[in-house]
Amino acid sequence: MEIEVTDDGLKEIRKNRREIEARFRNLEGLERTLRVLKLRFLIEQRERVKKRLIEMKANYEELIEFEEMAKLDKRFLMAFRKELSEENKRLRAGLEGRKR
Repeated sequence: MEIEVTDDGLKEIRKNRREIEARFRNLEGLERTLRVLKLRFLIEQRERVKKRLIEMKANYEELIEFEEMAKLDKRFLMAFRKELSEENKRLRAGLEGRKR
């Protein structure tokens, strides 16, 4: 088992060394310490998950916005393409008329 400790946590451990050693000497203290460590770990995990969820929501909203813009762009380009096609038809008809 590996436990990661921050610098602040290490300072706190050194400060409370005797109390911590006493806890490890008795089973009840050890169980209490493990519960505290587990709780801290779960709280940190929950915060990471919350942060990731916020990021994912923001990314999803950006994706939805991008999709809507793409739909609008597609409609615009299709209309523009149709106008160009109609103008090309008129120009071709005009050229055909001049050739005759």
